[in-house]
Amino acid sequence: MNPELEALEFPEAVRLVQSGARTDLARRALGAMQPGDGLAGLRRLHQMELQDLWAASPDLLPVLPLDESLDELLNPAGWLLPEHWRQLRDGLKALSRLLQSLASLPWPESRPAPPGTHLGIDRLQVTAALLPDPAPLAERLAKSFNADGQLDPLRIPALASLHRVRQEAFQAVQAKLQKLLRSAPDAFNEAMIVERNGRFCLPVRQERRGLMPGLVLDRSGSGATVFVEPMEAVPLNNAFVEADRDYAQAVQAFLRELLADLRARREDFVRWRDLQAQADQGLALLRWATLCDGLLPELATDPKEGRLCLLEARHPLLLPAVREAMGLEPLPHPVVPLNLVLEPQKPGLIISGSNTGGKTVVLKTVGLLSALASCGCAVPAREGSAFPALPSLHADIGDHQTITGSLSTFSSHILHLKEILKSVHDGGLVLLDELGTGTDPKEGAALGIALLQTLSRRHCWILCSTHLGEISQWALRHTRFQNASVQFDEERLAPTYRLLVGQPGQSRALTIAARLGLPRPVLDHADKVLGKREQDWRDFLRELEAERMRLMEESELLRQQQTAADKDREILRQREEKLRLERETFQRESKEKVARVLDFLDHEGKRLVRELKDRQKAQAVNADRLGTEAHERVKQLTRLAEAELLPAKGPAKSAPPKEVREGGYARHRGLGVEGRVASLKGDRATLETQQGRRLECRLGELEPIGAKEAAPRASGKVRVRAEVQEVDSEINLIGRASDDVDSEIYRFVEEALAAGRRFIRIVHGHGTGKLKAAVREALRGHPGISRIEDAPQAQGGAGATVVTLR
Repeated sequence: MNPELEALEFPEAVRLVQSGARTDLARRALGAMQPGDGLAGLRRLHQMELQDLWAASPDLLPVLPLDESLDELLNPAGWLLPEHWRQLRDGLKALSRLLQSLASLPWPESRPAPPGTHLGIDRLQVTAALLPDPAPLAERLAKSFNADGQLDPLRIPALASLHRVRQEAFQAVQAKLQKLLRSAPDAFNEAMIVERNGRFCLPVRQERRGLMPGLVLDRSGSGATVFVEPMEAVPLNNAFVEADRDYAQAVQAFLRELLADLRARREDFVRWRDLQAQADQGLALLRWATLCDGLLPELATDPKEGRLCLLEARHPLLLPAVREAMGLEPLPHPVVPLNLVLEPQKPGLIISGSNTGGKTVVLKTVGLLSALASCGCAVPAREGSAFPALPSLHADIGDHQTITGSLSTFSSHILHLKEILKSVHDGGLVLLDELGTGTDPKEGAALGIALLQTLSRRHCWILCSTHLGEISQWALRHTRFQNASVQFDEERLAPTYRLLVGQPGQSRALTIAARLGLPRPVLDHADKVLGKREQDWRDFLRELEAERMRLMEESELLRQQQTAADKDREILRQREEKLRLERETFQRESKEKVARVLDFLDHEGKRLVRELKDRQKAQAVNADRLGTEAHERVKQLTRLAEAELLPAKGPAKSAPPKEVREGGYARHRGLGVEGRVASLKGDRATLETQQGRRLECRLGELEPIGAKEAAPRASGKVRVRAEVQEVDSEINLIGRASDDVDSEIYRFVEEALAAGRRFIRIVHGHGTGKLKAAVREALRGHPGISRIEDAPQAQGGAGATVVTLR
């Protein structure tokens, strides 16, 4: 591994990514990741393909490694053991399911394709669709081998008969030896059957050898036991040995044939393994993204374009979940996110500030995330983060001093910087920690400035940390560089680990020394030694930091005001939208109301004309009376139309909605009866009037009112209400002619509306249905009617019509 990447702790991150892979091929491929290896676009493509399905149903993307079994299978001299057959059987079954899932992957249209990647044959979906299905092979192996990978002869016709013959011979010899064990128990040290040289025999005590005649196959180490094959068992053993040999030869022939068939599809196995490894890499990268709570950033493909933008970025190895996966203790404080934006016109950043302030952490964070992004890995940052194309990445971080090489700290840095200048590419990323240290500050600053100038002319992205004020002052005057500092809390004498771009920092060595108790004379002398120029520079930095804090506070205040203004603007927009909708609704309802009134007037006018014509034909008609009635009908129609077209009264704004509750007051919506709610039981209520009468009804028929509304009315008002109550809520038309009821029905409805009734009933009977049709025709289109329906069964059913008034 490149020492510069080791300084950025890139190998640790790669090992964590590797740990999410299941197959050896995927782990080796991930372990070989390098920034700029040309595979970033492909890795990003595969992650984007797999992400949705993996997040929703990871079981549809199974990856069971076939490493050992494929090594033996693809080796012409290899031989598969039971564990290999088991792995191959289960792995091919999982591989078939994986291919089906990959072949059905839709491209996530909501996401753009990764830059530099074509949606062609590189897609997993395309490759999986082109490969043959391994399911038939998996099914063949499942029929031949059991769960332990052992051959199951009873499922194979060519082996089943030989296996049965072998089992019969085995049981025969076992039965004979068991019988001999029971016949002479004193002849044996242990009552058991043993196997020697492929034949079954009995362990006979040496001194009892004569009790069990037969062939001696072996002796124990002490000589106290001889292993005898009784003469009665010899032919049975011969039969078993012969059957076992025939069965073993058949098994070997079957396995050789099966292996030959599998090896004939060598190319398919190689392609299956490669696709499985590619999918495994994509899944391992998705597991890494979940572990570090990261995402795929924007990644430029042209070194001359792009920008370096980190939004709430964090060093992966500082995150609690990552440290837990590495077996490390979590940090005692939360990780402070890094926000940094560098544009191509100003790609250089000089970071200064106190010791232990986090300058090196900033460099390592930028370097590690850049390396991961250029490999196609997710980085822990907010959406909108972006990285340029990096043709090269170099980092001079840490102490390269060596005793064996006789290199001092300064010499090792110089040699490393020499290598960087030799191998850096235009547009590459260069990270320099503590530039100019290890020698005289003025000479170190001069060398550092010259190095930065050289790298700037090669259009490199440069992040440099330093304690030398000359380098920070030079950056103030250079158009392609800007300063930054790590914030330091002087009250707590502790860093905040926040990067402040645009402002150089101070080392604060004298401040820290004073807080730690260094004698005042020493500090005063140190101030004098610094000289006027250095003190002016420090004063300038303090004033600059104070001004920056003031601007940050004003910016925060403006942000809050902007947020409040945006909120008010949104409220106004919602109100305007509500008014617009209300206006459109009013216009639509007004048009509907006018159309309804016109239809009603047209219908009633035509009916009035027909009625007048019919009555003119009748004899003994009074023309004056007929004209008066017609005039009254026209006046009634005019009043109805005017009442219908009056604008609706809006709901009261101040009174909140009330609820019907026990002990409160309510009014029956249909009958107009008011009183106190005596009891509530489920959806039933009992209303008690001022006169002590009780009315039981449904809860939905009541509307809440105030106590003042339920109070007794003045006598005049009571008289008027009593007059209204005299209007009947029912009219009986049975026996009337169907063409002689229009006027009576019309007057009945008008009187009920004037009386404030909600429900009326018209009884017309069943009969031939003509009278009912005439009643319904007379009621049709009346603007004061809300609903027309048959009466309940207990109130006449289809023989009566119940009318709900508005």
